[in-house]
Amino acid sequence: MVRVKYRYFLISLNYTESEVDTNLTEDKFVRTVVNSIEENYGEFGLGYVLGQIKVKYLAVLTGTVLLRVPADFEKQSRVALATIVIVAGKRCVLNVIHVGGTIRSCQKKLVSYNVNKLHRKMLNTCDIKEKHYISQRLEDIIRDINNLCF
Repeated sequence: MVRVKYRYFLISLNYTESEVDTNLTEDKFVRTVVNSIEENYGEFGLGYVLGQIKVKYLAVLTGTVLLRVPADFEKQSRVALATIVIVAGKRCVLNVIHVGGTIRSCQKKLVSYNVNKLHRKMLNTCDIKEKHYISQRLEDIIRDINNLCF
């Protein structure tokens, strides 16, 4: 028997109206992706991914999604993700941050992505209290990362 291989897409949802959709669920996101695959690849694409595509992680407030797709359908899935402009009735842009073969590699990338995002926010803010708060959080995160065994 052959082992089924998957790819994991780490996706950032960027809403155009800057409103976070708190009603987004894993099922709604999968349905959106599956509809896009069907629209782009027809019944063949739909039949290929149906039952194999799954959301492994969804953080609604940060707009982060970890999506599992079959490894040999990776390129087609990337195209389908690029064509999505509406998720659960809200206009948004999907930004693929990382594609990995394991959940662990996506976790590492997500941590570094968030640290970089906080660092940019600290550099762009003018409020001294907010800068101090962000720098303390960054120090906490870096200390926690150093204690973990990746």
